[in-house]
Parts: sequence; C-alpha cells; structure tokens
Amino acid sequence: MNRYIAALCLSILMILPAHADGMYWYQDGNWTVWNEKSKCKAVNRPVIEINHAPYMSFWFVEDLANPGVSVEAFFWPGTFVQGAKFNITLLASYGDAQITVPAEAGLDFAVKSDRPLSRTEIALLLKQQLLIVRPEKTPVSLAVDAVRVPAVLQQLKACADALKRATQD
Repeated sequence: MNRYIAALCLSILMILPAHADGMYWYQDGNWTVWNEKSKCKAVNRPVIEINHAPYMSFWFVEDLANPGVSVEAFFWPGTFVQGAKFNITLLASYGDAQITVPAEAGLDFAVKSDRPLSRTEIALLLKQQLLIVRPEKTPVSLAVDAVRVPAVLQQLKACADALKRATQD
C-alpha cells in the first residue's frame, strides 16, 4: 500500500510545473501534512480516505493570510446548521484541562475555529495522547489520537515556513 501512495505522490510531483507554490508532504502514521496555495493542513486520517469522505476527521490549519494554528473538524452530514456559531471543546486526556474555542459551521458537517489556538492551548495539546473534540449542543464527538501531535505541529510549522519562502520568490 505504501508503494502505491509513494508512486501516486511521485506521479503528481512529475506533472507539477517546476515553479509550483512549493510542495510539502509529510506523513506519520495516519497523520498527513501538506500544503495548498496559501495554507498548510494536517489531518488525522489517511489522505486517501478524506479525499473520498472527510467525515469524522480533525484538522490543524495554518493559513498564511491569518497566521497561527486553527482547527477544523468534520463530523457526519446533518450534524450542524450551516452558518451556526458555537464553541468547540477539545477535552484533554492528560489532566483536567480543556480547550474551548469559538467556531462556525461552514457546512452541515464541518466546523472551523474562529481564531487560531493560543500558545498556552498548543502547549496543552503537545502533552496529550487522546483528544475528544466536542461541539457545543450536539450529541456527536470525535476521538483523535494525539500521540503524534508534537511532530505534526512541528511539520505544520515547517510547511508554513517553506510555503512563505516559496511565495516570496
């Protein structure tokens, strides 16, 4: 399976123009980090799965236009009313701490935080082994394996730095 993914990535790299906005790809277990035109994204599920159906996935996003790490979460269709605003809570497995950020439902199954995470919130994430993502006033929650989050956030920053350099050229 890994050979097929590697072959696919190589094929994509071969057809991209040499001046593309920088190409970044990192995979660690189920976590994948990559760049788009002005964003770097990290998702907790294999890319082949989220390309088909992004449901029940958790994302870290670094947008060059709005620096900092924000979060996105995808649940089942019909979970939210599009445009609804509410809080999303990340319950930590280590200690009693939790992170609560304001969010908005961009789709009936997707939420995005309204602000980047603070340094204190990121420091808390780095200590976790499991996160429970719970949107306010919904019966749905999402369990996220957080063991690799320190490496993933480090790679997300490296991706953003590479993308900044590529867009400055």
